[in-house]
Amino acid sequence: MVTGGPPEQLEKKGLTRRRLTLGILLAAAAGAIGSLLTVVKVLAPKRSGRGYEADILPGDRVVYAQGDQLGTPVQAASFQAGDAALVYPAGKATNQANLVQLIRLDESVFQAPTRLELTDQGFVAYSAVCTHLACTVSWVKNQASPSASFTECFCHNSIFDPARGAKVLGGPAPIPLAQIGVRVIEDGSLVFTSDFSGPIGPQV
Repeated sequence: MVTGGPPEQLEKKGLTRRRLTLGILLAAAAGAIGSLLTVVKVLAPKRSGRGYEADILPGDRVVYAQGDQLGTPVQAASFQAGDAALVYPAGKATNQANLVQLIRLDESVFQAPTRLELTDQGFVAYSAVCTHLACTVSWVKNQASPSASFTECFCHNSIFDPARGAKVLGGPAPIPLAQIGVRVIEDGSLVFTSDFSGPIGPQV
């Protein structure tokens, strides 16, 4: 009867196979992690001393960032007071730092430090990237009183007041969302008119 060798040789062969298998698994895991980090590096926005770097330019058309109208120009007539949407500059959707929350309120509710010269016909726009840990903020509409609506980051419950320059009302966000200028043009669509007024993304 062939046993394959003495017990100590079989034990060594078993250890060698286990080490080989473990080595292959570790190498595969390292490769997968390396690939994931490469993807994250490519997708993550560029950073500067002020946070993320957007590349929105005055004149860039405002388009929807999600939903059935993804990529189509925003029309002012489709917004009532208290409405909001996530938008991008046309053709620049791959940069997360370009994500903007466009809001329409009654013009009478705006207070300092909202920069009124960056608003138009009740439209105001802020970075949609939370200044805490870069989650995307959401619009919480108050149906009974649209002017009492607010922006919230549901990751850690930071709350911002769009009528007062996106002032932080609660939560861990250290600074307001940066405002960016918008304007309604002749065909009823919107364009951006400025750069962001402050840092974008996480400031912690």
